Parts: sequence; structure tokens; C-alpha cells
Amino acid sequence: MLRTCPLFHLTVFCAEVSLGILLEPDTKTLTVLVGEPATLRCSVTGGDLKNYQVSWYKKTEDSSLILAYRPSNNTNEDSRSNFKGNTNASKSQLDIQRTTVEDAGTYYCACD
Repeated sequence: MLRTCPLFHLTVFCAEVSLGILLEPDTKTLTVLVGEPATLRCSVTGGDLKNYQVSWYKKTEDSSLILAYRPSNNTNEDSRSNFKGNTNASKSQLDIQRTTVEDAGTYYCACD
């Protein structure tokens, strides 16, 4: 019996931060199959990210934002998560190792 997996969309928006730094998504919409990995990326213009921590937020149904991923100094905490992040001077990346239906939504990257 063939099992079908639903598709879902991830939309990325990025927030402007002080000092003229702007984070912008590399791809506005990403469509993946449930169970497959997904990678969201934001690029910076007007500065670099080496002095900032980049966090990723997800918009809820009531339009509030919840924290989806923030780097932790505790590597054990990060390794339990389905979300992994990587940031260098010019880009931030959020990897969802194995997507679920609950991962569908609109994501924002922001500098803290």
C-alpha cells in the first residue's frame, strides 16, 4: 500500500534591527514533504552577524510569535531538538532535521 505524505509550506520573514542591519530571507517560501529536512536561511545586509545572536521565531495562529530556535551554550539541550542552527558573519541558517505537520508556518529570524 502506498502511503502519501502531505506537503506543507514554510514562509520566512526577517526583522530589521538597529544600526542599519537588515536580515532578509534567501527564499520566501519553501515547500517540503513531511518527514523530509528543511533549511531556512537569512542573509544580512548593512553589517555582519558576528556580534549578534540570531534567533528564529514562528508565528502562531493568533499572530503572536513563539521562539522556535535560539542557540544554547548547553550542547546537550541543542542535540535533543529537531531544530539546528548555524550563523556566520553574513548568514543564519535554521535546519529542521525531520519536518512534521506542526512545523508548517511562518518563521522569522531576528538578532538579539
